[in-house]
Amino acid sequence: MKFSMAQPSSWTRIAHGLLGLLLMCVLTMSLAQLDSSTKVTAVKLEPSKAPAPAAWNLAAEFQIELGHKLREAVDRGLPLQFTVDFQLMRSRWYWVDEEVVSTTYPLNLSYNALTRTYRVVTPTNTYNTPTLEDAMQHMVKVRDWAVIPRDQIEIGQPYTAQVRFRLLLTELPKPFQISALVNSEWDLSSEWLTFEFTPKREAWK
Repeated sequence: MKFSMAQPSSWTRIAHGLLGLLLMCVLTMSLAQLDSSTKVTAVKLEPSKAPAPAAWNLAAEFQIELGHKLREAVDRGLPLQFTVDFQLMRSRWYWVDEEVVSTTYPLNLSYNALTRTYRVVTPTNTYNTPTLEDAMQHMVKVRDWAVIPRDQIEIGQPYTAQVRFRLLLTELPKPFQISALVNSEWDLSSEWLTFEFTPKREAWK
């Protein structure tokens, strides 16, 4: 009785095929994970300098990666609205934490096809540049943002501060909002970065 056996070359082709399929799956998952991402990389609260009103200013830095969908949307003329969110909380043992401050810092990214320039608009400045990469460099840092009026907090009192960066999906046109609900490629929002803050009197000297 003769038994048919697969030749070594056949097994090799099968193994190579399975390995290729596995690598494609891994690559696809990796690309999906790296498509759009952002995180807060540094934060600092410091006193404002005269003649600005007395306040605690936030300096923050972010890592922002726009994926294919968001880059394509900008290049086709769709403005993207972003925001930096800041919150300051005070712990209360007898009740839920008190929200002392909640404020936002808006940023707008757009592309003008006629002038072939990207524009970044912040509350204090407007930047125009021919490359998207350069435009993004004007979005990864926030400086001298007055987030806490001096008289709104107590010296020596510990607080918990939070910062995050995100794309405002609610500012997209309705068709894009619907697409964003089912397509993670539109999801660009960092985790909250939480840190403790205790204002000191000597900081104002």
